Amino acid sequence: MIEEKVIKNFDLDLSDIPAAGERRNFIIFGDDGAEFVLEIKDKDTGKYYNFVTSLFQATEASLEGEVVNYGKYSGSITFPAVTGSDDQYDIYLHAKPGTKHADYTEARFGDGSLDINKSIGSNSLLMQKVIYQYTALTLTLQSFSPNTTVSGTIGNDTISVDRGKSKAKTAFSFTTTTATNAAYRILRQPVADDILAFVEPTVAADPIDLPGEDIYPAVSNTDTVDGAVSSSNRIVMDTNVADKMAVGDKVTGTGIPSSATVTVTHLNPDTDNAKEAQLSEAVSISDGVTLSFSNRKNKRWSLSNYADIIKEGMIIQPATGITADSVVAKYEDTITNFEGTKDEKIIVKNKRPAVSTVGYKPTITKGLVTTQAGDVIFDKQQVLAIGGITLKIGGYGESEILRLYGWDVRFTDLAIALTAPTTTTTEATSAHATIEVADREGVINNVSTVSGIGINPAAANPTLTTGGGLDGLGDWVMSTVQTLESGITLTVENTGRIATITGNIEIIKAGTSDRALRFDIEKLLSNSAP
Repeated sequence: MIEEKVIKNFDLDLSDIPAAGERRNFIIFGDDGAEFVLEIKDKDTGKYYNFVTSLFQATEASLEGEVVNYGKYSGSITFPAVTGSDDQYDIYLHAKPGTKHADYTEARFGDGSLDINKSIGSNSLLMQKVIYQYTALTLTLQSFSPNTTVSGTIGNDTISVDRGKSKAKTAFSFTTTTATNAAYRILRQPVADDILAFVEPTVAADPIDLPGEDIYPAVSNTDTVDGAVSSSNRIVMDTNVADKMAVGDKVTGTGIPSSATVTVTHLNPDTDNAKEAQLSEAVSISDGVTLSFSNRKNKRWSLSNYADIIKEGMIIQPATGITADSVVAKYEDTITNFEGTKDEKIIVKNKRPAVSTVGYKPTITKGLVTTQAGDVIFDKQQVLAIGGITLKIGGYGESEILRLYGWDVRFTDLAIALTAPTTTTTEATSAHATIEVADREGVINNVSTVSGIGINPAAANPTLTTGGGLDGLGDWVMSTVQTLESGITLTVENTGRIATITGNIEIIKAGTSDRALRFDIEKLLSNSAP
């Protein structure tokens, strides 16, 4: 019996191909005399690679070869450029009769699907691999006001780079422009830790109770019953119910047993009475009884995605219903024995990790996790109304950009500057603090100063005390009297309508999708005086 020859390894870079295309070398290792057929097919076009012309063609083509050069066969493949859409190349290495592949070792993704690129060998005559090719990615740099306290029209700058590739230090610049009746002042110069990265999962409709958690921690409102209720789950109140209670609230008061958990299930169930609510069970309550309503609040919620990269300590960006200054945190239900004495001891009754993906299967697309649902715990309780909203969960700095987005970047030479507003006087002024100008935009009272011909160069430039927050023709009042001619140009200093952030960015390695990096301008700018 003739012993079969073995193809031991297929060495080919299977990483993503840049949009511009690339030539890649390959080596087939095996016993001398091992015979093979190598076929490469463009999945999108259906074309085959011709190893002679180094082009893809409509008719079938392949490479038939034999390992004869001291255990290896070498060659190369030229992948063409793509424009407009991504591409995929399926690679088939067939062992010819009398040859076999090395023993098969299987690898799988987190969702249980087969990872053909990391699997070794084959239990048949065919071994398959895949390479993906992607169009260039766009990295956007822009401003962001998390609390919407710094107003303005956001500009941006974009940088194009191939997926997974690097880009040398590149200059960028973008502006943020406030309204004509507003202005900025600079708080400080930017640093890399002012750049915010966040993911945006959707919160599940219902929270998850934690052991030991009081999910109705406090009375949020009260109101009086208008008309007796007898064994009914409908109640009418003195006030519009939407102003006093919310779906999910616990209801307490005379007529409701203290051991019962009665909650609000609907507001205005028949839509024709704004003062009516529906409860989770029938009650009997006298007219005029005051009821208390306690918002349901929970720390643990299920999220639609990103549970694989959300971690303890990440911040929650402000949003309607979100408890201020919330962060992702682990949970501990504790009791304290002998509190306030030398024998004080804290006992942890129950604990849960900040994030859990137990029971949630990831979705894998082209070898990458595209969806990973899971449960997250916040350090502060959140009202039931946040169910169904989309959160922004993230962190600051280059390390968080890498962890959340997969973009490894370095920032240098960051700076922020204001464009100085200019205007002209519309009348002459003699030893007077009030002067009329053609345009008053770009000023903050008691922050802006003015320079120009006629301003005494031996004294400090005067401060504008009146005229800020206005636009167009009108009066400025200065901190010192001035004698100025009509038609001279004045320049505003310390404030302005246009803020420009500049710097350099080096991309060590691009991620796998387009991303926006946001400078938190609330750390850098203000629309008001100190």
